[in-house]
Amino acid sequence: MIRINLLPVRETRRAAVLRQQGLMLTSALALAVVVCIGMQLWVSSGVSGERERVAQSQAERARLAETLNRIDVFQAEEKEISRKLEVIETLERLRVGPVRLMDEIAARIPERLWLIRMKLTQSVLRIDGISLDNEAIAAFMTSLEESEYLGAVELKSTRLKLEDDVKINAFTLEAQLQTKSAGQAPSDAGADSPA
Repeated sequence: MIRINLLPVRETRRAAVLRQQGLMLTSALALAVVVCIGMQLWVSSGVSGERERVAQSQAERARLAETLNRIDVFQAEEKEISRKLEVIETLERLRVGPVRLMDEIAARIPERLWLIRMKLTQSVLRIDGISLDNEAIAAFMTSLEESEYLGAVELKSTRLKLEDDVKINAFTLEAQLQTKSAGQAPSDAGADSPA
């Protein structure tokens, strides 16, 4: 009987299978490496794109911050100019205000009453004077209350003094200055209009 040795065929088949498996494994590894490299390139391009967007955003932010600083400077300048304009308007009003106030007070002084001192502090007018009787002081206070320049007239003190054998009343008044109307001309309601 003839004997055939089948061992080299099995080994050859086994070697062919191993080569085929090795080739498949190598192909799979190569494919995995190519996929990893592709993913790396794709992620790198995405990261570089995002970095460019971040750089652009930071440049835009810096530009906007500079614009915001200029806006803040302009707003501060606008506030300063507004404050200066208010001061100028107040000074303009008060430039003629004291003259009109003095004229208003002089027109309202009754007979038998004399003013000694007037002092304006902030919006409070303090008036010191003398009178022959209390009725003149009361009439003066009532007249001042009717003024458009003064309000809240209050008698602070009154004292009876003897001067050259004449009894006189020394008094102190305080009144609130109406600043809105102090710089404006008095109303011409009582003035004669040409016919």
